[in-house]
Amino acid sequence: MRDTIKIGRRAVGDSFPVYIIAEIGSNHDSNLNKAKELVKAAKYAGADAFKLQSFTAEGLLNPLKPDDAGKWVAHPAYPAIEKLTVPEDWHAKLMEYGRSKGITFLSAPFDSGRAELLNGLGMEAFKIASGDLTNEPLLRQIAGYGRPVVLSTGASYLSEVTRAVEVLEGSGCEELALLHCSSLYPPAYEEVNIRAMVTLKNEFGCTVGFSDHTPGSTVPVAAVSLGARIIEKHITLDRSAKGPDHPYAMETEEFRQMVCEIRNLERALGDGIKQPSKSEMAERVGARRSIYTRVDIHKGAKISAEMLKLVRHAYGLEPRDLNEIVGKTVTRDLRKDMPLLREDICR
Repeated sequence: MRDTIKIGRRAVGDSFPVYIIAEIGSNHDSNLNKAKELVKAAKYAGADAFKLQSFTAEGLLNPLKPDDAGKWVAHPAYPAIEKLTVPEDWHAKLMEYGRSKGITFLSAPFDSGRAELLNGLGMEAFKIASGDLTNEPLLRQIAGYGRPVVLSTGASYLSEVTRAVEVLEGSGCEELALLHCSSLYPPAYEEVNIRAMVTLKNEFGCTVGFSDHTPGSTVPVAAVSLGARIIEKHITLDRSAKGPDHPYAMETEEFRQMVCEIRNLERALGDGIKQPSKSEMAERVGARRSIYTRVDIHKGAKISAEMLKLVRHAYGLEPRDLNEIVGKTVTRDLRKDMPLLREDICR
């Protein structure tokens, strides 16, 4: 499995900036203009991509479900799912609108028809939701398109992820990223288990990331510190609006602040080499000590410890040379409060 994928022209992996996805979900509230406002908000906030959920009610949900007594009754969520379905013609419109704003269009298809629609539009990568991790017919279909795949792994065991990866790779997927996720909305912090993302990285050697439903930016920023190269987070224009995805989504300025924190963290993480930064070089002189003379010392005198002191700044010999210097003879007159240099003593 490759350790880097490409979404359009953007490389995603350990050597590249974190890829940030603004999940619109159902926060368009069945209004195309609101969906476009969310696309603009995602771009303004600094996201690399905005993402939809492409489903139909009939392709996602059975219209009947058992009640507490075991009787099959009308599914109470079915009308809401029907209402929140992204119409087929929105996909092309929002893809083009995103292109005009300089942000990538992504979506997660929830059935074969929507997968075919997105493939026909030339979507640059496919997102697969956690709930479809075991939907092997859909996995095979999407893998067969030969596009990069980003697979969420919420509510799954490692063995199930292994099986999904095998199915995807066996069906032609060559570029795969795995997102750890807690499929709760929102989860308690104790249920997030970010370190499981590290397990995915170690197990599969691929690009990993985190799909987040927690409040605020603490968890996604922490995930980046542990190696996440993709962060997915819901965005809304108003968290108090009615709808299933609004309450745990970030408003635009919050999302923008999260992106800023991630970019700052990326700069702070560095390359891992333990060495002074360029700006620290002056501190190697300013904050460190050298051997200085405590008194005037005449040429030919033997140096005693009482004649010397260890003070800032580091313009002379290092403190580690002190024991070697004591007992040596000075080669010239030395003034009080001056740094001791190698040429000041006999070897």
